[in-house]
Amino acid sequence: MHTMYKKLLQLPLFQGLNQADITEIIEKVKLHFQTIPANTPIIEQEENCTKLFFLLEGSLTKVTNSKDQVFRIEQSVSAPCLLEPQSLFGLAPTYQASYSTISECDIMTIEKSYVLSELMNYPIFELNYLNILSRNTHSLYNLIWENKYTNELSDRFKYFIKSHVDNVDQPITLYITMEDLAFQLNDTRLNVSKMLNELKDRNMISLKRKIIHIPSFHTLK
Repeated sequence: MHTMYKKLLQLPLFQGLNQADITEIIEKVKLHFQTIPANTPIIEQEENCTKLFFLLEGSLTKVTNSKDQVFRIEQSVSAPCLLEPQSLFGLAPTYQASYSTISECDIMTIEKSYVLSELMNYPIFELNYLNILSRNTHSLYNLIWENKYTNELSDRFKYFIKSHVDNVDQPITLYITMEDLAFQLNDTRLNVSKMLNELKDRNMISLKRKIIHIPSFHTLK
């Protein structure tokens, strides 16, 4: 029980709950644990989200495809982590990305019915959930309002990347053709190619055909 208590307190939704609350939750709520082998798909983009999904140990690959399938972005996700809590509710409760295991992973899931009938009865859990949703909303709002028009193509490229990921602290891999990126940045293919090669020469990105890898977003200038 003590190990379970410590494990749950690592997760943002349970932080602040005391041991009595955690013990009560374990008795009332069905917590489903799994160990999943490496290189296994576990969630598909646009799949219905019917449960809270916690990554307890290991790491995942997150892949997000644009709606028109023109480009996709890939990042890694490390434990402990709660995957897309915002996707459990709303008009379209579906996952916004696909996830697969990189290493062997320990996961825990909680069905939506238990979230509504049991977990939301704990004010700390409910407040933690609202704080996560609020933080995500504020981040999106701030991103929209910081979108200043600039003639610098590299700045537009940086904004394009930032507006399509939710964690700029992880390496980012963008899969896109030069022509499609030029369209997204409202510029010519020649100018985009020149800009990317300048970033490559400064060791800020690496380039392959249709692949742009950004080891550290914060070094982009």
